[in-house]
Amino acid sequence: MTTNVTDVFVNTLYEMANGPIPAEVYYEARKCVLDLLGSMIGGTSWLKDRLNRYLDLMSEREGSTVVGFGRRASLQNAVLVNGMCAHVFDIDDGHRFSTVHLGSTVVPAVLTVCEHFDLGMEDLLRGVIIGYETGIRLGRCLQPSHRNRGFHSSGTIGTLGAAMAVATAMRFSREEMKAALSAATSSAAGNNRMMLGSSTLKPYNIGRAGHDGITAALIARAGFVGPENSFEEQFGWLSTMAEKYDASGLDLANDPNFNILGAYHKPYAACRHTHAAIDGALGLRKEYPMDLNEIERIIVRMYGQGVKGHEFKEIPTTVSGKMSTPFCVGLALVKGSAGMRDFTEENIHDPLILALTEKTDVIADPEMTSWVPKKRAANVEIIFKDGTHCLKQVDFAKGEPEIPMTLDDFKTKFLDLACYGGKTEEEAEEIGKLVLEGNGKVRALMEKLQ
Repeated sequence: MTTNVTDVFVNTLYEMANGPIPAEVYYEARKCVLDLLGSMIGGTSWLKDRLNRYLDLMSEREGSTVVGFGRRASLQNAVLVNGMCAHVFDIDDGHRFSTVHLGSTVVPAVLTVCEHFDLGMEDLLRGVIIGYETGIRLGRCLQPSHRNRGFHSSGTIGTLGAAMAVATAMRFSREEMKAALSAATSSAAGNNRMMLGSSTLKPYNIGRAGHDGITAALIARAGFVGPENSFEEQFGWLSTMAEKYDASGLDLANDPNFNILGAYHKPYAACRHTHAAIDGALGLRKEYPMDLNEIERIIVRMYGQGVKGHEFKEIPTTVSGKMSTPFCVGLALVKGSAGMRDFTEENIHDPLILALTEKTDVIADPEMTSWVPKKRAANVEIIFKDGTHCLKQVDFAKGEPEIPMTLDDFKTKFLDLACYGGKTEEEAEEIGKLVLEGNGKVRALMEKLQ
């Protein structure tokens, strides 16, 4: 009889992977893949030179598809590069209850494995669904203590999500799935320091999660096994990752739902903690025509978790701009948008954007903090030199399940990102159709992504 938490969680994932999956869940997985591929193709435009140098240093020439590079690499290095490109714009999906970037850790891993082992779309989609399930359930279990300890949950939890996605696509037995999960706990890593200051290593946490998730799964398939209970008891992974955790949601009996339906998708190319404030700034810009030079001060009130690490005003790189709420608010007010084309060297040195950044203070609001994670709100108030003011509160940023992106939104976003990354409109539309409607082998899709 199952008694330990590791077995309970493995049973949950195994039963969901091998049981009936509703059509709406499958279609949500297709949209998640499309959304992620747009981020990945677009991201190659920023990272191709440096990552080509990395692949050259590794003497990587043959193997799996490196999306958008026109070259191939080993299974793990293809996933590393694809995952880094998928996250560099910070426009990939996530989940507010678990605070994990799911698509960029899970999708590159399972895509590459399906190509390598000549698997089909059914295998890909089931892998994506269970990879998301793994990340969301573990994130809810560990947060907020996990993040407060300094861990980058997309790097840590994402490793386990990638491993379980691969295990599902390759149709692992229950015992193999448990071994893969245990190996992934030993590989899980990533800290939030990598997203501060002049660092450009945040995407590395993401790419490495997919790389190590694949390795963990294949180590299990080779016959290695882990401890009886890798999650708890002495040196257990859960207590190592968080001071406090709640493992009840790891049990299928307590949550029979497919949690991929609760993922959010990003309309803006910045950290999700900035999005409600961006929505507020854009709303004020539309509703109250204003002279931006007459702004005296901007106050953003929001939940405490969204303030810490996102309130800084010095913007040395485009990556740091994506993490700064003051900069994102200034950018939105000046440009009227916050897409991947807006986070440029020109804009991080723009005098008006930087002036508004300096005038913006981000304040933790106790009431809004108490709402988390049910909603992550922001209130944007603009105070003018003549003493007048305007304000707007946003309870749910666009792209949350409560205010979802439409299918047309997904298609438009994908087309824009894919073309930005070098695809023609015709090529992008063909890829989109394969993702949303295709049922053949994944290799047919990957051929279009080279």
